[in-house]
Amino acid sequence: MNATERKAKLKEFTDHPEKACRTGIPIVYHGSIITLDAYEIPLEYLVYNPYNGRIGSVVKSYERQNHQLNPEDPDDKRIIEKFLWDSKPEANKKTKERLLKEHQQRHGIVTADGMIIDGNRRASLLNNIMADENIPFNEKGHCQYFIAIILPEGADKKEILALETTYQMGEDAKVDYNPIEKYLKCKDLKDAGFTDDDIAGMMDCKPGEVRTMLSALRLMDEYLDEYGYSGMYTQLDKSEDSFLKLDSALKKYKAGVASMWAYDPEADVADLKLIAFDYIRANFEQTLFRDIISVPSAKKPASSFFAKQEVWEQFRDQHFATTDSVQEESVEDIMAKNPPDLGRALKARDQQWKQKVEESFDDNYIQSMDILNNHANAAKPLQQLMKACQALEVVDVSQPSFLSDSNVRGCVSSLDEFVSKFKEILGL
Repeated sequence: MNATERKAKLKEFTDHPEKACRTGIPIVYHGSIITLDAYEIPLEYLVYNPYNGRIGSVVKSYERQNHQLNPEDPDDKRIIEKFLWDSKPEANKKTKERLLKEHQQRHGIVTADGMIIDGNRRASLLNNIMADENIPFNEKGHCQYFIAIILPEGADKKEILALETTYQMGEDAKVDYNPIEKYLKCKDLKDAGFTDDDIAGMMDCKPGEVRTMLSALRLMDEYLDEYGYSGMYTQLDKSEDSFLKLDSALKKYKAGVASMWAYDPEADVADLKLIAFDYIRANFEQTLFRDIISVPSAKKPASSFFAKQEVWEQFRDQHFATTDSVQEESVEDIMAKNPPDLGRALKARDQQWKQKVEESFDDNYIQSMDILNNHANAAKPLQQLMKACQALEVVDVSQPSFLSDSNVRGCVSSLDEFVSKFKEILGL
C-alpha cells in the first residue's frame, strides 16, 4: 500500500469521528494545544519511520553500508523490525507480553498518510504478535490494530520532527535511548532550522547541553572519517564519555592554556586529537584516557602527557612509530567482499588493529606515566631518590639481556653521572 492509498484509508477515520476509540487528546501542534481523537487503525494501513530516535544510528549506519531503507518494501520492513527489536530485546519481550494481555494502553501518533511518528516499537511488537503462529488468533485479534492519533494533512516535515522528538525523547523517555541517538536527533533538528532553545525544550534539557552534544557529534564525525567509517555511527559504541572529555580539552587547548609550554594550537593539538582517536578506537580505559588529554591547572600543572612537553613529545613520537608500522585492510576492500554482516566485519577490523597496537600502547602509556609522575614529584628529591633505589634493587642482573643489550650500558653510564653529580652537590 502506497502513501496515497494509506492516506485515503486514514481519511475514512477522520471523516467519521464517531469511529474514535479515545477522544479529546491534547497535543502541541504548531505551537498551540489542540485536541485530537485516536482510532483503532489496522496495521496494514501504517508504515514505520526508519529514522525514529530509537534506531537512528543503526539505520544511518546500515544505509551508509548498504542501501536506503524503504518502509513500504517488505524486506526493508523486516530489517527495521529487527533493528527495533534488537534495540531493547529484554524490554521488548516484556512489552510484547503486556500488549497481548493488557492491550495497548498508550496511543501513538501517525501522519495523515500513515507514517508512525510515535509508537514505532509498539507497532512492531503488535506486528510481531500477529506473525507469531504460536499465539491463537482469539488471544491476539486485538493486536491487529494500532491505536493512534492521526495528524492533520497540513503537518509539514519540521512540525512532524518536533512532535517526534517531544514524544520520543522528552522528559523521562530519553533515558530509554542509546546515547548516540540523542546527538543525532540534535543534529537533525538543527539542520531542520530549530534553535538551540527550541531543541532543548523538545528534549527536556538545557540549551548548553544541546550545544555540547552538537559539538561532540562533530568530533565523532571526524573520528569516523579518520578510519573510513563516515556515517557508520554503530562504530561509536560506549565511547560517548571519551568524546565529551576530548572535545572539552581540545577547545581549551585551541584557545590557549596559561603557564604551558609553547605548543602549536593547530599542529600539536591536531596530533593530540589523532592520538586520542587511536586510544578511543583501542577501547582504552576511560579513567586512564584523561592522563593523555587533561588540561593542566595551577594546582596540577602535570595533569597529563600533553601538559608537559618533555613527556608529550616522547609519547607522541613513540605512538606514531607504532601506528605507522601497522597495515590493515581498507573499509572499501571489506565492503567489496559483501560480508553477510558488514557491521560485525568492521568491528573485527578494529579488533585486529587493536591486537597489533595494544601492547605498544600500554607500554608507551606506562613509561610516559612514570615520567609524568617524576615531573609531578620533582620538588620531592628524597621521594624520587628512594623510588630510584627501590627500582634498582629489583633489577635482575642474571638476565642475558643485562649483558647483551647496549642500552643497559648506556643507562648504567647515565646513573654513574647522576651519582657523581649528586655527590659533588652534597660534598661527599
